[in-house]
Amino acid sequence: MKPACFLVLLTTAVLAGCASAAGPPVAVAEVAEAEAALRSAEAAGAAERAPELLEDARIALAAARRASGEEARHRLLEARSYASAAEVQARAERLKRDAARLRREADDLERQADEIRDEAGRPPRL
Repeated sequence: MKPACFLVLLTTAVLAGCASAAGPPVAVAEVAEAEAALRSAEAAGAAERAPELLEDARIALAAARRASGEEARHRLLEARSYASAAEVQARAERLKRDAARLRREADDLERQADEIRDEAGRPPRL
């Protein structure tokens, strides 16, 4: 075999191997799902309440855009998972804050009711 033919066959084999190792391209819908999860986390307030998880989601999404095939799918799954965790943490923090505010309001109303009972001469509620 001539060296030139051998070189052409070797180059073709290497390129074919590289192309098949990447796997099929990632569907646009898969990327859109990860982007939507990121937007949902941002809308829930993750930038303030879960910034580390949100940043991890952004990093994974950026890595997915640079990768292809299974690596890209893995990174997209990672991005969606981080974004979902950030959204859940942000919502939980907001609910805790709201619960604390409602507890304070309920305590204030209870004190006001006790004051009204005292003024009316009735015994306080137990």
